[in-house]
Amino acid sequence: MPRKSSSAIKRDNEVIEGPVKVIHTYLSDDELEHFKQLLLKRREEVLRDLEILKSSLSEESVEDSINSNYSMHMADHGTETMDREQRFMFIARDEKYLGYIDQALERIRNKTYGVCAKSGKPIPKKRLEAVPHTSVRIEFKENKKKG
Repeated sequence: MPRKSSSAIKRDNEVIEGPVKVIHTYLSDDELEHFKQLLLKRREEVLRDLEILKSSLSEESVEDSINSNYSMHMADHGTETMDREQRFMFIARDEKYLGYIDQALERIRNKTYGVCAKSGKPIPKKRLEAVPHTSVRIEFKENKKKG
């Protein structure tokens, strides 16, 4: 029977490979502050977008109740339904993105930001600038898409 490496974690009869030790960031306090501000700006934009999407849904429901006495062509009803479903999808996407941003802000507070959650290696600053909420190096993101 093969020996498990010291970096393997066993949970529910499943072995999960990965770094056991939490590695602190390689970024300076100034760099962490830069990424924090970048994330806070994106968070504010997402919250604003969410507010617009949610208010458009509530305005639409008010209009629907006002116009409920009038008949509507089936094609118009289908288009309206599709638009509403699309807004719900955008809301779900933005809420998920907001969660990623909050997790990245937590990693900044914990001083683990910029360290790959899969390998424990530093995430290049260029990647962090492009995708500041990321928790993995690009090779792990690419593997996720292929699998």
